Formats: sequence, C-alpha cells, structure tokens
Amino acid sequence: MCGRNFALLPAATCMLSKGWSRSSLSFISILQSAASRAWTRRAEPNFYSTAVSSLDEKIAGSSSGPYSSREASAGGVRLPRIHHFHFDRITDEDVSFSDPGRCSEPVCWDDGGELGVPVARYPFRPRARKWVQPSKLPPATSRNVLYRNLVLLSCRVPPITLPQLIDYHALYPETHSTRSYNFLINMAIRTASFGSAQWLLESMERACIPRNLETYKLLIRWQIRTGAWDAAWRTLTEPGGGEAILQDMNKSGWPDFLWLEFFGSLKRKSLRRKGAVLVEGPKDSLVVYTKRYLQVMEKHGTLSLADARPRVVHSIVHALLRLGQNIHALRLAQTYFGHLPAHIGPEISLKCLEIIHVLIVFGSRARGRKKFREHRRILNSLLGLHSSFKPTPTTLYLLLGSLRGAIRCGALASGCLGSFKRRWGADIEDGKVRLRIASLGLKQGRLDITREMLSVTAKQNGSDEQRILRRPRFKRIFRGVGALWALEIRLRRRYRLIRRRRIT
Repeated sequence: MCGRNFALLPAATCMLSKGWSRSSLSFISILQSAASRAWTRRAEPNFYSTAVSSLDEKIAGSSSGPYSSREASAGGVRLPRIHHFHFDRITDEDVSFSDPGRCSEPVCWDDGGELGVPVARYPFRPRARKWVQPSKLPPATSRNVLYRNLVLLSCRVPPITLPQLIDYHALYPETHSTRSYNFLINMAIRTASFGSAQWLLESMERACIPRNLETYKLLIRWQIRTGAWDAAWRTLTEPGGGEAILQDMNKSGWPDFLWLEFFGSLKRKSLRRKGAVLVEGPKDSLVVYTKRYLQVMEKHGTLSLADARPRVVHSIVHALLRLGQNIHALRLAQTYFGHLPAHIGPEISLKCLEIIHVLIVFGSRARGRKKFREHRRILNSLLGLHSSFKPTPTTLYLLLGSLRGAIRCGALASGCLGSFKRRWGADIEDGKVRLRIASLGLKQGRLDITREMLSVTAKQNGSDEQRILRRPRFKRIFRGVGALWALEIRLRRRYRLIRRRRIT
C-alpha cells in the first residue's frame, strides 16, 4: 500500500497544478479515480515515461526477496505488482468514474436465467450464491395435517413457544378440530399457562367445536390445579356434562383417566400474579380432603387390586397419606405388591417404585434420626415383596432427605451410601446423591465428607466430558451446577471460620 500511495502522489499533484480546484474535486476522489484506473489497466512494457521509469527502478531495487521471486517472469523481466501510470494518460472517464461498490443505485440482477448472471459494470465479479430456503411445513389443508404440524413444531429445537403455536393454529380456522384444541390445552396446562388454557377453552366453545372425554379430562385438570375442585366436580356430575357423554357411549362408571384427575391438588406456585392472593386453601383441610376422598371413591365403586393399575394405587396411597392414614396406605401398598405376578416388566416395576417413593417421603410423622430409621425399614420391607424391585439413585436421594433434622446427618448419610453400594452396586450413586451427602456433611461440620463428595463430583464431571461425542442439551449440562457452587462457597466459608477461631 505504501508503494501505491507513493506512485499516486505525482499524478495527484499534477492534477491540482493543471487547474483542478478543491471545490470541484477533492483529493480523496482523485486518489480513488487513479486507483481504479490502475486496477483495470493491463501491464504494458512501454507504458512508463522516463521520469517514472527511474522511479520504478528505485522501487524495484528496494523490493524484498519474496516479492522479487514471485514477480520475476520466465524471461527474467520484472512485472511489478503495482502498476504506475503517467498523469497525461488520465482521461475524463477516470475523473468521473463511479465505484460500483459505492454506487447509490442498487445493482440489478437478471433472474431470468437459471444461473442468475449479475448485470453490472464489471463482469469479473463473482456470482452471488443462491440462498436456499429452509424446509417449510406443508400447508394445513386438513385437520390431520394441522395436528401433525402442531406436533412437529412442538418438537423442534430450539422449541417453539406456546403463543407461537396458538398463532399458527389461528391461521387455519377452517381446519380446527377437537384434537388440535386438546393438544394446545394440554401444553398450556403442562407449562402452567392457565390463562392460555382458559382462552383456548372459551375459543373452542365459540367455534362450536364439540368436546370429547379428553377435553373434559383437561378441563377438570385445569380447574383442580387452579383451586376450583368443586367446579370440577360439577363439570361431570351436573346434567349435560361428562356423565351425559358417558351415557351416550353406554359406559357405566367413570373411566380411570377421568377418575384419577380428582386426586390432583392445587398448584399454588404456578398461579403467577404479583401482589395478589388468587386462591386460598380450605380452612379445615383434613375435613375437606376426607369429604372429597369419600366422594371420589364412591364414583369408582369396588376396587380389585388384582386388576388395578399402579397409577390408581399410587393416587389412593398419596390421598391416604394426605389424610394422615399412614398405616392404611402402607397396608394397601403391601397388599397390592402381594397380588402382582411373579414376572413384571421394567415399566411396571418403575411405577411400583414410585409408590415406594411416596411412602418413604410421607410415610412417617417422626423427626430426625427416628424418621430416617422408619423410612429405611419401610423401604426394606417393600423392596423384599417382589424380586423385580430394585432401588434407583432417586430412591436413595429421597431416603437421605429424612436426615435433614438429625444430629449426625453427615455420618449417617455416608454410612447409608456405603451400605447401599455394597448391596445394590455402584450405580446407586449419582451426582444428586453426592450433593445431598455433601450438604448434610457440611451441616454436621464433617468437612472431610463434603470435600470427598465434591472431589468425586468434579472428577466424574471431567470424565463425562471426555466421553461425550456430541453436545448434550443445555439442561443436562448445567443441571446441579448451582447447587455445587453453593456447596463450595459454604465449604470455603466454613474453612475461613475455623481458621479465625484457631487464630483467636
């Protein structure tokens, strides 16, 4: 660039001496015109004048090694990379030259041809690559296509939000169906968007789209989670409600998927409205829950444990624990596990394990170490009822939660982990179990237990990163990182406190 600027200075000086005024042509525009002319002109051996030739010799003599080796031709004649010119050869076209890159008018492209050749002043410019349109969903020409598109949009990465799905659904009002509305209502309830669920139900009613049993199930779920349990009960019991549909379908009694919805509870934290109390719980909660439990059980009739599903037993056991009937809940679970066949699949085994999890969380009213012993005794008795039952890290995690009120919580948690690993293998330990033991050890003051658990967690995270071949999901990468950092901060504070006490 220094050589080019040096070569352009004589030409620019001569232009100014021959009558070019600053008002008509600026120095920068002169440089741009001269540079563009030099760029488009071919190299000619007899182009340079005597004055410029002497200047070329000086520049060529001071050229560096790499440039001289590349610029030498086969015959030994130097072809300089910078093309100098004489000011006498500058024409009016050079002065009035307009750079296509700075042109105010947009460059027109001829899209008539297949290749799309650009129509511009300089044909040596590279042709722009065609932009490939991303894959689009097919137009929702029918109800099935609309429902399929909604399912595909909900599974995309990054995920599509619920308002975007509702807007897409509103673009095709002629293809709305009961199934498409049920899909959106279910997603709204799952994401705790209860206002959107209410709007969808009202929109479905305005569009005169009939409801089915799935719609009534979602309606009951929405009402119960917002605290309107009595309104949900009237939805099925009043004339014209869900019972009328069941009578039209010649079904006696409520199906299990409708009956189980009444065992749900109010999701108080999901009702987001700042500075307002939306729903208040019942004052005599035990009396109200007992009354509701009896009403629900009357609708189901006799219950055969041999034919009952694990989810039904799970709901009944949870309801009995909420009513304070811990002994009856434990007996019901033991009786149900005794009626299971000798060989069950892994899916049923995991669902039965969820029943055990409920019992080791709410199965005892004691506190401290006594509560931990009772929960461990319940766990061992239920695991021995069937050969397919095997605890998971979640089982141990919930069991260790009973030690939060114990005095020697850290030592008991570490001993419990060792006994579980000896009996069930090393797979019973995972990151959340180690974090809970580290927290309990820090609470007791056993910093050695906390330091050991945190070091194992750090080593495990490092080995996991080496085994991963592709980037996992964001939630899996940062799951538990905040709890780990909090424990490390608490551990450092405890160490500083111990040092201060030793100094004083």
